[in-house]
Amino acid sequence: MWNKAEIFEALGGEGLPLLPGAEAPGAAAAGGWRAKQLALLCERAQEYLAQDAPGLPYSLFKLYWETGDRETYQRRYFDRRGRLMTFALLCWLQPEDARWRDALNDIVWAVCAEPFWCMPAHFLGPGDAPLAFDEYAGCLDLFACETAFALAETLALCRAQMAPDVVRQAELQLEKRIFEPFCSDRAVHRFETMHNNWCAVCAGAVGGAALHLVRDRARLANILHRCLSSMDVYLASFGNDGVCVEGVGYWTYGFGFFTCFADLLAKRTAGALDLFALPKVQAIARCQQHYFLSGNCTVSFADGSPTSGFRMGLSCRLQQLVPDAAIPDAVYADSVLSDTCYRFCLSLRDFLWYDEHARFGLPAAGSVWLADAQWLISRGARLVLAAKAGNNGESHNHNDCGSFILCRDGEPLVCDLGAGLYDAGYFGPQRYEYFVNAARSHNVAMPAGCEQAAGAQYAAREVDVFTQGPADVFSAELSGCYACAPLCRYTRTLTHDKAAGTLLLCDALEFETPQPVTQVFLSETPIRLEEGRAVFSRGDAQLALRFDAAHLAASVHTETWREHTQGRVCTAWVLHLDAAPAERHEFVLTFD
Repeated sequence: MWNKAEIFEALGGEGLPLLPGAEAPGAAAAGGWRAKQLALLCERAQEYLAQDAPGLPYSLFKLYWETGDRETYQRRYFDRRGRLMTFALLCWLQPEDARWRDALNDIVWAVCAEPFWCMPAHFLGPGDAPLAFDEYAGCLDLFACETAFALAETLALCRAQMAPDVVRQAELQLEKRIFEPFCSDRAVHRFETMHNNWCAVCAGAVGGAALHLVRDRARLANILHRCLSSMDVYLASFGNDGVCVEGVGYWTYGFGFFTCFADLLAKRTAGALDLFALPKVQAIARCQQHYFLSGNCTVSFADGSPTSGFRMGLSCRLQQLVPDAAIPDAVYADSVLSDTCYRFCLSLRDFLWYDEHARFGLPAAGSVWLADAQWLISRGARLVLAAKAGNNGESHNHNDCGSFILCRDGEPLVCDLGAGLYDAGYFGPQRYEYFVNAARSHNVAMPAGCEQAAGAQYAAREVDVFTQGPADVFSAELSGCYACAPLCRYTRTLTHDKAAGTLLLCDALEFETPQPVTQVFLSETPIRLEEGRAVFSRGDAQLALRFDAAHLAASVHTETWREHTQGRVCTAWVLHLDAAPAERHEFVLTFD
């Protein structure tokens, strides 16, 4: 990365327009896909105009500390960010409509009047030490920084249409709430020590806002130098395979903000500071295609999601920068309103970066071993396997070493549930009491009634993958993932015959004394038991698990859990195959 002198020197030139295309809003909304997004924005804007922006009273602000509830306050907070995004984009795209201008002035004024832009759950310092109330105003979390970036780009697009007092109020609040705390030599902000998407989102948002608004060259160099230090931390959280182990949503989130910042930085310095020249950045750019297994079925290890869309503008831009970055089929693109956190920078670039000539579609078959994440993605014509080794101390970790996902005909059948509802306990000491995070909600064995344990020391060993020929083979020794005294060895081998569309699971477990073993398999739809078979189905897709009924007792029970986005209570179906106590167990199970 560049030192301060190099950054200062690179800022000395004239630079390029930061948002090329923004000067021609008619063209930015032209074309079938973009026209649909504009129509969605207009429809949502009418809904917003019919009701006042929700308040953010103290009675809701304090709920997180009193009950652990984050959602009630956040729902209102993000409603306001949705209004900011919608009215700013419409004011830019349809500047002749006074309704959008007036509504934009009102929502910017309202956002600037909020006591804090930070979320209650995030008033923490380095090491997650709680902040004193007097420090809340200078706390830079994801959403405070995102708000700053959104306001800065709103001013970049709509300054001429906005009331001068509103513009000045936004500038003053950005200086007071964001730039002054960020530039303080006395503060180390929590995100600067976090090896995950926080580094990219917060530093990218602050840096992006500064590139739009900070005119003093020396001050801008100082801000960018600190932002780039955080980007170093972010990039160090990846292996050379470019995988974000937190899931495709967090890949989009963190790398989306990284890309927005990198693009602004390259334009401001006329290409002198180009983060996309780094090989690791290019590897991360290629990674989206690995998450999509079949249709919109995605890898949902850790706090991922079993199904997902993709950001159209971001994906098109990445393919321009890294030509072999593949994009899923266009039908799976998220709308500009799909993100209920309303991330302004990505929605704006859905318009600015959309490329009607982009190449859409992923290979129907093929294999990739992502060695740093220890993920195997094995695609056959109909059956797709995602298997992982890894450790139980990863970012947004679930206790799931050796687990796997099976999709058939575009449907997730043997599932990983992904993220649960984020509340006060979800990231605390009780994390693995939550069903979705515990090993009992993953497709792994419970030897002697033991679940996998949490911590980086609980890791897969002897990991081996073979991906040549008609079958892909994954194997790992998993006894080190359990704090289970009687367990001596647990080897799992998965063999995916890509042509036949079958998976063979072979587990061998050894104990010091005779112990029972339970094999666990998850589905989001009912599992039907037949003689020697368990049938997983969803829609028209079906997959049968064949087992030895003479030695394994099969049962299905249900568990409820609260999903991530809306907190809805959902049901999971859990298949148990129970084996009687023995010193050595060998399981041979076939999915076909």
